[in-house]
Amino acid sequence: MRIRITGSKGRLVVHATALLLVLALTIVCLSAAKPAQAAEFTLKFGLSAAEDAEHTMVKMIKEAVETKSKGRIEVQIYPRGQLGSQSATIQGVQSGTVEGFLTPFDFYAGIDPRMGVLSFPFLFKDRGHANRTLADPAVAQKLTSLLESKGIVGCGQIATADVRYMTRNPIHKIADFEGKKLRINGTDAEKERFRRVGATAIPMNLADMLTALQNKTIDGSGSGMTIWVNFNLETVSKELLQIEDTLIVAYCALSKKWLDTLPADLREVVISESRAVFSRSTKVTDDFMASLTKKWEERGGKINRLSDAEMKVIRDKFATVGTTITEGKPELRAMYNELKAASDRTP
Repeated sequence: MRIRITGSKGRLVVHATALLLVLALTIVCLSAAKPAQAAEFTLKFGLSAAEDAEHTMVKMIKEAVETKSKGRIEVQIYPRGQLGSQSATIQGVQSGTVEGFLTPFDFYAGIDPRMGVLSFPFLFKDRGHANRTLADPAVAQKLTSLLESKGIVGCGQIATADVRYMTRNPIHKIADFEGKKLRINGTDAEKERFRRVGATAIPMNLADMLTALQNKTIDGSGSGMTIWVNFNLETVSKELLQIEDTLIVAYCALSKKWLDTLPADLREVVISESRAVFSRSTKVTDDFMASLTKKWEERGGKINRLSDAEMKVIRDKFATVGTTITEGKPELRAMYNELKAASDRTP
């Protein structure tokens, strides 16, 4: 269809229309060229490993926080200990130089021994039972607020794996622990556990453990499948021992000092969105455990188990570890009793 406009009034209409089109195109171009608004706050989130369930959960936190804050908070993820060792990163969270960190409870025991209770042997029946217990509102509230006086606000907890034991000469029975030098995170429960099977416990950060395994200054360690698979440690040994005596429970920490710099609405976004991720992440950990086990076996790895008779022996040996190391320590004993009671009442 062709429209013909004549006369001076018609020319004015054409000129006005053209001017409006030019202005509209200019606005569109300027909008497209305008850079995205920079975030007002940055949340640096540290991890000890990478490409595992914990890494996936932090990615979920990043998506949730950035979306809910409408870009006012940028979450930067630093896996594989890029922000320092576990102990150094926890100190950074306390001082506010690191805003967030996700690592097992054990590593926080240095600032509060009660955090080590989660690694007491046979505290839970298995990983699924542990996560049902941790979801108990009273337990969740207790754990997320436990370190606030130390400058840390908890943003969630979840049992990601059970400890699998690797030694250069594989362990097939309890007697094989005798005389071994094994790396631990550093809790009293780990020391007592290994003492009862005749092994020597050596506290060590993850990076140091990897070096010590290669240069043979330690015989082995008890760690999760993530460590054995993602660091290709089938080159040290292709056999793991699974007892399920101790679970690896990850603790999400936020810097209270940093949170206090945020407006109230953003502070609530960070805390609530982070905790919401953990409430729906059990399947994430299940899928990763299945995937890691498959990878281990594809590389020629094998997972050993103790006989039923040996399992009874190890349960008997470890039955009183909790009461032994909490003796004369009222706060630690109270924490143990509280978690044990929650575990006992959880189906």
